[in-house]
Amino acid sequence: MYAPGDVGTLAEIQEFYRSQKVDTTIIELMNQTNDILDHVPFREANTIKGHETRLRTGLPEIYFRQLYRGTPISKSQYSRVVEGIGMLEGRMELDVKEKELYGATFGTYRASEAKAFMEALRQKAATLFFYGDHARLADEFDGFATRYSDLSNPHVIDANDFTFPAAEEEEGEEEGEETGLTSMYLVAWGPDSVHGIFPKESIGGLKHTDLGTYTTTDNEMRKFEVYGDLFSWNLGLAVRDWRAVVRICNIKTKYLANTLTGALANNTQSDSSTTTREGGWINLKDMTIIAKSKIPAGMRNRAVWYCNPQVLAGLEIQSSDTKNVHLHYGEYFGVKNVPSIHSRPVFECECITNNEEKVTNNSTSE
Repeated sequence: MYAPGDVGTLAEIQEFYRSQKVDTTIIELMNQTNDILDHVPFREANTIKGHETRLRTGLPEIYFRQLYRGTPISKSQYSRVVEGIGMLEGRMELDVKEKELYGATFGTYRASEAKAFMEALRQKAATLFFYGDHARLADEFDGFATRYSDLSNPHVIDANDFTFPAAEEEEGEEEGEETGLTSMYLVAWGPDSVHGIFPKESIGGLKHTDLGTYTTTDNEMRKFEVYGDLFSWNLGLAVRDWRAVVRICNIKTKYLANTLTGALANNTQSDSSTTTREGGWINLKDMTIIAKSKIPAGMRNRAVWYCNPQVLAGLEIQSSDTKNVHLHYGEYFGVKNVPSIHSRPVFECECITNNEEKVTNNSTSE
């Protein structure tokens, strides 16, 4: 049972507030239309503006004990981190005259328009989880792509190291020219690893406020009456353990449609001419194995893959050979026929774009 201060998905939060006689209709609708946010465990922040937490940056020193001599005192090292919260909001206004035009169906029309606002908020929230950038826009919180944006980070894997271009492209391809780049993200959700946050003493999920009727103005400052609805969602992302996330970046989408035969998939020779298809290909299998191994063993059973439709299709194509048995289908989070790679489910996220910036080693001096 969810309780403030614990973590819970939107569905669990919904059940708690339902027991407290709080309207949770919007939270339920969000669960029906947003698979990604079903997975995120949300936690009530300890402030109204964000969540203050401590990250362990070092372990205490351990010493050899000697007879009649004491042991030096030691302690672990921490850094203080404040995770921000973004305030998303959408306002809908419908001219009161539309009620006369629609008659008895006005309520249905108003609900239909409201769903469009909820879908827009859902897409915005999902995008922020990946691409939010507080440095670019102060109102945003940092997403996964922003936090894992440097190849010097051991949890950022460069897909270029696993890409075999077409023969005619192996020479003459200049640095920085790549376009059509995307990423895969492996996230181990949990209260001590990665979770969503919402402001202290507030209700998690999307909030709807019926503003009733009021007077507003058009572009020429002429007044008229409207029915108003306000949709708001205050949320953020807390990464308490950086080891709980792995990003595979610089995936060239132009190679994703290419598959491997059994012979090529099991070829161990280093000669690229024996392992390169005519159109070039990416070894998704090896990358995902390495990524999974970077997640600490105690977190792997919670890890979930996120990728866009093109990468998901590439994974399934590479697994179509009977000798490639690393991808299966199962039921996860109540969803059937979910592809699973190396026992971890893969979910499709259309908000992960195909035009990401190339990730480089920012610590390398030129």
